[in-house]
Amino acid sequence: MKIYVGIDIAKLNHFAAAISSDGEIILEPFKFTNDADGFQLLVSKLESFDKNSIIIGLESTAHYGDNLVRYLVAEFYQVCVLNPIKTCQMRKNNIRKTKTDKVDTFVIAKTLMMQDDLRFVSFYDLDMMDLDYFGALSAENHKTTHPIENPTDNLC
Repeated sequence: MKIYVGIDIAKLNHFAAAISSDGEIILEPFKFTNDADGFQLLVSKLESFDKNSIIIGLESTAHYGDNLVRYLVAEFYQVCVLNPIKTCQMRKNNIRKTKTDKVDTFVIAKTLMMQDDLRFVSFYDLDMMDLDYFGALSAENHKTTHPIENPTDNLC
């Protein structure tokens, strides 16, 4: 039996819930903070399940979920970052048109369950995220330390 964990990401607090492959609610939605203490709370709620049967999904939301993804991958959980377009489709199929953090956790979990080809985040992906971050940081640093030259300065 697979366990699908849906996490709704936000700046300060996240919500998570879990359903079984049969659609049974295993973990009611709960809130946890976007820091080490909150990540520990999430893992403590998942400890009673076989780690190999857990699939964790979250929507791609800028950088707010990056630390959580890194933490979960380092703890050897299977993590998928979902395109919000996929979860939006699932949300549209929902009978209730409410959008709350708690409802979104189940939408994300159900979206995970319906995917044929899940791509899990790897350590390689995390390295690429680091390179992207440091490349952007370097470019920003270059802009502030090297003022834009007037292109006509180098003409004869």
